[in-house]
Amino acid sequence: MYLPLYNASEKKYYIKIPSKLCFSVVSVPLFAFITCVVITMYKDFESANHTHCKVPNIFPSISASIGNYEPQSTIWRTAIYLHAPIRFYILYLRWNYYRSIILESCAVIVKLAVFLNIIENFALLGLTHWTSSKNYPYHEVCFKTFIGTSVFYMLLTCIMLSKLRRRPNITHREKHSVKLKWRAFVVNVSSFAAAAYFFLRHNRQCEPYIYSMFGLSEYIVVISNIVFHLTTAYDLQINFICITNKGIITE
Repeated sequence: MYLPLYNASEKKYYIKIPSKLCFSVVSVPLFAFITCVVITMYKDFESANHTHCKVPNIFPSISASIGNYEPQSTIWRTAIYLHAPIRFYILYLRWNYYRSIILESCAVIVKLAVFLNIIENFALLGLTHWTSSKNYPYHEVCFKTFIGTSVFYMLLTCIMLSKLRRRPNITHREKHSVKLKWRAFVVNVSSFAAAAYFFLRHNRQCEPYIYSMFGLSEYIVVISNIVFHLTTAYDLQINFICITNKGIITE
């Protein structure tokens, strides 16, 4: 009688990556962003805070911090390009998660949310590639697309996970995730509204430090968006992302 020396169905692991490492990679833009702002305030403070009406300011805008100077521009681009593949893969995992817990009758909403998230990711790559100082028209289109798709994606996600689940009873971890998402969404929308207000007020009245308030509001928009996406770690209860002879799987 012939006995095989191994189980033919057994998966052969080429790479086994802890899921925490993947989510850490997704948070790379946060640390790159903070680094760029700190370097800009230390090295390029005067030029980054210069405005057309020459009023004093403290905080530079995001565009000035990540796109107008070196090494800040390189740091930011490297962070975005580095984390993009993992961000798209986590988007795929998130899509499977939504399909497993959201009502089947709401499949169209799930697809719309995932589509918005895909466009958001491409828009982020676009506004990173085309800086405001060198390609303003393209940068502006990508920025508006990023803001619009990210806001509606966050809203749809919060509604789906709060109201459209297949089972009414959810775990403490899931409740905590939804709560963090709603808070990040509210902070994101509020800070964006504040940024728009301070930007218009600065252009009309040119008061000291108002442009700094615009810059600070921008920072909160970016940070709240990153925090929202990091809550995925609570949703996807996986320990490893594995590259095997059968493809990429999770455990």
